[in-house]
Amino acid sequence: MVKDRLEELKRNCKSNSDNEATIDIVVTKAQKEILVVLDKFSEISSWIQNIKDNIDLMRATISEAAFHYNDKGIRDKMKLKIDESLANCKKIHAAIKLMETEIDENDLSALSRIKKIQFLLIKDFYLKTYREHEEFINSYEEKVKKIAQMEAKILSVPIPEETEALLSNSTGNQCFVGNVLEETTKMRLELRDIMTRHNELIDLERSLTEVRDMFVKISTLVMEQGAMIQVVEYHAQQATLNVECGADQLEKAREKKIKRLKTKSCILIWVTVILSLLIVILLFAP
Repeated sequence: MVKDRLEELKRNCKSNSDNEATIDIVVTKAQKEILVVLDKFSEISSWIQNIKDNIDLMRATISEAAFHYNDKGIRDKMKLKIDESLANCKKIHAAIKLMETEIDENDLSALSRIKKIQFLLIKDFYLKTYREHEEFINSYEEKVKKIAQMEAKILSVPIPEETEALLSNSTGNQCFVGNVLEETTKMRLELRDIMTRHNELIDLERSLTEVRDMFVKISTLVMEQGAMIQVVEYHAQQATLNVECGADQLEKAREKKIKRLKTKSCILIWVTVILSLLIVILLFAP
């Protein structure tokens, strides 16, 4: 018969569970520093991703059929997202400049290498996202400008002279026609004034946006130039190291050549001496 070992296994399992030990994972100081660096870069990456999300949201908004630049709700929504993206750009730029000062090119530790790699990745990600944001803003301004010009053109079309003359010469409806013409002319002038003021406000808003973005553009260009300078410095350092290594290798090769020549000379001398002795022995042998 097969013995039922269920109770025995349960007892063993209970005894093992009572003897379980708690394992504490000790995080070293270096690991904590690496985690802090990665958290910082993760935060900056989330800011950049927020800019990309705003671009996608604004692009979807202006692509809708109901989009109109004069809609206050849409205009406020676009302004909120643009301001939010610009605020993130300023925070990202300040964080990148701060991290750039913390990077030591001569430090070859693991933490320093992680900082350098993450810095280059974040910087490239930010520059691409900023260019995408700038291209979208330009396309948005062009679209608003075209719509405004088209509406201004439609609203400023005058009534043909033949129609005005016909309506003004009508006897039966002279009072009514006069009121209609007067109200139409008045409304047309008011609409024209409103469009003029609106276009002026758009130009003013565009000018303020351009001035505000100019500083971010300048900072971005300076950042790009800094990246190019770092690449040039890196290649210059590599060239210097290669030249130094080449000089050391040439010196070692020269020393090896001198040693080989000395060895060959010694061997030839010994061979000559041995041959001379053999010849002398053979000549004077009885």
